Amino acid sequence: MDALNMPADATALTHIDANAARNPSHPAILFYDQVVTYGELVAASRRMARALMNRGVKPGDHVCLLAPNSPHYYVAYLATLRCGATFFPINTELSVEELAYIIANSRPALMLTAETLRAKVEAARAAGVHVGADLSLETLKAEADAQPVEGPFPIRGPADVAVVIHTSGTTAQPKGVVATDRMEVLSASALQERWAITPGDISVCALPLSYTFGLFSASFVALSAGATILLFPKFNPVRVLEGIVRHRATYMVGVPTMYAMMLEHVRQTDRRYDLASMRMMAASGAPITPQTKEDFHAALDVRLRDYYALSECTPIFSFDLSTEQGIPPLGSVGTLVPGAEVKIIDDQGQPAAPGVAGELLVRSERLMPGYYEDPERTAAAFDGAWFRTRDFAYSDADGHYFIVGRDRDQVISGGHKIASTEVESLIARLPQVAQVAVVGAPHEVLGEQVKAVIVLKPGQQLTADAVTGFCEQHLATYKIPRQVEFRADLPISPAGKVLKRQLI
Repeated sequence: MDALNMPADATALTHIDANAARNPSHPAILFYDQVVTYGELVAASRRMARALMNRGVKPGDHVCLLAPNSPHYYVAYLATLRCGATFFPINTELSVEELAYIIANSRPALMLTAETLRAKVEAARAAGVHVGADLSLETLKAEADAQPVEGPFPIRGPADVAVVIHTSGTTAQPKGVVATDRMEVLSASALQERWAITPGDISVCALPLSYTFGLFSASFVALSAGATILLFPKFNPVRVLEGIVRHRATYMVGVPTMYAMMLEHVRQTDRRYDLASMRMMAASGAPITPQTKEDFHAALDVRLRDYYALSECTPIFSFDLSTEQGIPPLGSVGTLVPGAEVKIIDDQGQPAAPGVAGELLVRSERLMPGYYEDPERTAAAFDGAWFRTRDFAYSDADGHYFIVGRDRDQVISGGHKIASTEVESLIARLPQVAQVAVVGAPHEVLGEQVKAVIVLKPGQQLTADAVTGFCEQHLATYKIPRQVEFRADLPISPAGKVLKRQLI
């Protein structure tokens, strides 16, 4: 349903419940050999909501969940919403210290935890964090199984806060990104239209459900469209490729690291997978090099597409499968998605000339109202109604947008601003290179100098001199890496992003 025809009172439950009423036997989730239909998903969430309410959860409360990917994750999410409460998913791979911070920040009325992760919560409690009431997800499910399916349940409204997801915090303490019901519905509608998603689609979700990318982009968008989710407990390139073939999945969203690992698996094993059912595979969350896209297409016969979204506002730019516009230019993240406005400004805050990169600002009906109980960082992130993305971008004459780097991914050397992605894209063209990350290393005179950290393909050899010599042929002098380091792997966050702070 498009935004123009959307009921004014639509909530995050509206379309999922309608799909269950319309076609209760249609598969909502595929997980291992388990099939959960829409009728079963909604009924289970109603029973769990009743169990939560019996435990004292009421409208306005916060329910935290620390658990791995499973169908129960979606049940707990929808059940929390039915109680009129807000869902706070927590990344399972956080340290006890990070977990303690988020629990303290969230102030949950109930802390739900998978039995296998209870020790982490107990460690946080021992560290002095007030956890409050806590319960294993398994116990709650057993209690829910004994509950009636029907309500009554509290009435939600579009302005209610559906989800608060804490960012991975690569540069500071995690920030809670607030998403209202209206934001969730409008954002899902925009992506459904752009990507032409129908109930016949099968979305591959191998992302953690504790992140916006997994819970919203790969899951909620599909569920609210009546499509099916092919869910994996975690990302494994072999299992994902085999699952796509077995279930004839139709689309996937992921971070570039996932596609690079799929590509490397195919290269190393020379195995072939029939991915003819996949009408799109899309990457976001980090830049993907043109070389990786070309190599992926050659090896797997599927084009990787870029799109651009933030946890704070999704989507902003995307390819458009609903029209006959064709494939955006190489390196573009697509065109502006209706419902959002952007402006690109220079260092003086003035509009950047066409084709000239500048800081990207966005305002949108899908933009978060602010960070959860964090007025200081909210104020720093906004310029009036405009959200400062901290990304640098430019557009071409046809309205295609290109992301050229983030300010934290910039190297400022001797006054020169260097986009890390530019240097990374070049080095990735070397046939020996599997992965590369470029950071700014401290320098007494220049402030920073360019440092490249490289992971080689198995059995390959490469010298630092060869890397710098190659860069000298293609880059301005000040962009050439002055430090080249080879590692067995790059540090990756649970969200699939390179932890650049660990490379400096």
